[in-house]
Amino acid sequence: MSVGELHHLDYLNENELMEMDTFIHRIDSTEVIYQPRRKRAKLIGKYLMGDLLGEGSYGKVKEMLDSETLCRRAVKILKKKKLRRIPNGEANVKKEIQLLRRLQHKNVIQLVDVLYNEEKQKIYPCSVN
Repeated sequence: MSVGELHHLDYLNENELMEMDTFIHRIDSTEVIYQPRRKRAKLIGKYLMGDLLGEGSYGKVKEMLDSETLCRRAVKILKKKKLRRIPNGEANVKKEIQLLRRLQHKNVIQLVDVLYNEEKQKIYPCSVN
């Protein structure tokens, strides 16, 4: 590329354009350091979403923080669309929620809350150990 082709850089004189060769240099892609974007805090009801704990055939399990009591909870995020693909998926989840509401044992998780998001078609059963 000649200096004549750089007419849109008319605010730089010819000497400055020649010095740009030393300013702009090629680097290997392994030398580039990428900084991941910070995620925005997601608040669902009174719960603040946290990190992913696990993933299964029915959905994802994430950590949540109860903003009122500051207790850590686990939430299973279930998508209705995904449940419909699994035979008896929706019925199994409804049965699991009913059972967990009635069960109270030290070795079984306790169901604290169930949230529905009709817009996103998601179910959020919140539990505590």
